[in-house]
Amino acid sequence: MPPLRPPRPPAAPPSPIALQREAARMMLRLDALWKKSQELAEASKNRVSIGGLTRYRRFTRKVRDFFSLAATVEERLDGLPPDLGDQMLLALDRLHARMVLLFVETSGAFFTVFARARYLPLGTYEICGLELRGLMAIRAFLDDPRYDGERGQALRAEADRIAQLMRATMERMPPLPDFGDQPSVGPRGAVNKPLKQPARPAPPPAAADPVPGVRQLSPDDFRE
Repeated sequence: MPPLRPPRPPAAPPSPIALQREAARMMLRLDALWKKSQELAEASKNRVSIGGLTRYRRFTRKVRDFFSLAATVEERLDGLPPDLGDQMLLALDRLHARMVLLFVETSGAFFTVFARARYLPLGTYEICGLELRGLMAIRAFLDDPRYDGERGQALRAEADRIAQLMRATMERMPPLPDFGDQPSVGPRGAVNKPLKQPARPAPPPAAADPVPGVRQLSPDDFRE
């Protein structure tokens, strides 16, 4: 039997310089997401009535990608010495605040028009429910002390107004029927009953009827 391979020694933790370089690369990706979000924000505000909800969702997906990456960058920067991470943390805070402002302003402009649209596309109830959850997650950022002051209060009030517009839009459009065979939970937590009933088990096959005029044999017929 060959000798067992000795266990490998634990990997050395990355150096602060390596962490700083990784965080710098992530900051470049954040900046690219910020610029792309600006383009999508303008596109979502230009044409709201026709295909506007689809364009708005493209914008919010980039926003969510941005905040997810920003949380990772913040974790990396927290592990750096102050002399290496303070400047990047300051830049991250500024970029974070700019994205919050862009999201609130774009969402406010979009739903101010979309809520008054005469016709709403199918799936508006479900899509607005998902976007409402995303709005409330970003609304929680505004409770941070960094958003204290008159500007932060104005952003919180605007986010609450957008939430009301989203709920009003959902009230105008009933949810899509559930075509599955199991209950589902809607955006507001309501349980939707399925239209399709669960399939019933097939009945057991019936015994074959004897042929008329033919007597069935029994074991006694084969005895002498």
